[in-house]
Amino acid sequence: MEIKQGDIIKVNLNSKKEHEQQGYRPCICLSNEMVYNYGNIIIVAPISNTERQYPFYIPLQDTQTTGKILLDQIGTIDPNAREAKVIERVNDNFLREVLHYSKLLFDENIE
Repeated sequence: MEIKQGDIIKVNLNSKKEHEQQGYRPCICLSNEMVYNYGNIIIVAPISNTERQYPFYIPLQDTQTTGKILLDQIGTIDPNAREAKVIERVNDNFLREVLHYSKLLFDENIE
């Protein structure tokens, strides 16, 4: 299976805990191909139709899939073990925006 950065996939997230997203649901692949090639894992963020407003919840644009990308719930998965299926892909400009916001999560917080 070939999953690329920017692909929206359906994936089985069962066995997550408490407030983490669960069930067979859409996610976006954030990692580049090098991550999968060396580790057979991908880095994803779940997509939800939540009404909550949060700076790191990014509404999808120009896709059939609806909802917001929950960047505060980024995680790694084995796409084969999680029954991942590619359903569509975001455009390159939107992917750049999402990757920009995901990088902000890891900026140094100097007080």
